[in-house]
Amino acid sequence: MTCSELVVLVRDLILSGAAITGAVVAIKGLSTWQRQLKGQSEYDLSRRILVSLFKYRDAINGVRHPAMWAYEMPTPPDEEAKGMSRDQIRFYGTSKAYQARWDKVQNERTNLYADLLEAEALWGDELKELFKVVFDLEHELFTSIRHYIELINPDTNEASKEAIRNIDKKRRDIMYDDLSDEGDEYKNDFKVGVENIEKYLKPKLTH
Repeated sequence: MTCSELVVLVRDLILSGAAITGAVVAIKGLSTWQRQLKGQSEYDLSRRILVSLFKYRDAINGVRHPAMWAYEMPTPPDEEAKGMSRDQIRFYGTSKAYQARWDKVQNERTNLYADLLEAEALWGDELKELFKVVFDLEHELFTSIRHYIELINPDTNEASKEAIRNIDKKRRDIMYDDLSDEGDEYKNDFKVGVENIEKYLKPKLTH
């Protein structure tokens, strides 16, 4: 092999090595970028879910607040009110107030829905199962509120009211928050459910 051929061979080897090194560096850089992007995506998703969860918790607490203020209880339109008894007018205000409180719960649950679908796609069913606990508690409260509304409705027949009372005998009384520092049974159950979701999500905020 001549000297010139040797120089060409060495040059080709150097160029090949540089190309391979460049490819390896590029692949490692792409992998790092993908990990960073995935970490940022999971961070953003976790943060959104936690914020929505806290708003959802507060909306549930709002439904259970024992005080109902006058501004929450609208009066029926004048034409409609003319044909209503005093009890019916009072029921109208109370039912509308609870509907407004419950609408806030539903709004926050709707806000959670899309993010929980994304979380299921990324992380599997574990978070979904954790949320099932608080969603089941929400349903329990919804049933309690619905029964209460039926019982105070002056137009509900007595047979239906008696059936509701019999059902409620087997259920715990969770209608109102007792506002104590230690919390009532329902509030503490909900708190535990929220805390378990926090424990799952907060480590993802450190990535």
